[in-house]
Amino acid sequence: YLGACGRMVAVNYVGEELWSYYSAPWEKRVDLAWQLMEIAEQLTNNGFEFALYLLDVSFDNFAVGPKDGKVIIVDAENVLVADKKLIKQNKPENWDVWYESKF
Repeated sequence: YLGACGRMVAVNYVGEELWSYYSAPWEKRVDLAWQLMEIAEQLTNNGFEFALYLLDVSFDNFAVGPKDGKVIIVDAENVLVADKKLIKQNKPENWDVWYESKF
């Protein structure tokens, strides 16, 4: 996204959308999945005491760079910003309990 004026929106092409790799070879899909996990880790655990959580995670919101094959976030319109320092300071009930989904 470069900007907007009225009904006109300027965007930049950074690569194919992630959905175009749906039927890619297994190794490529594993690489892309690993990169997505790394992005989630970097957004959650960083040196800024803020965690960023993408709320609209879909194939359309990620692209793959044509030259280096790196996953790129192309739409971060809906993001939750969590102040980790404030959470640790206020310590709301169950703030440090680990949750998991068991299938």
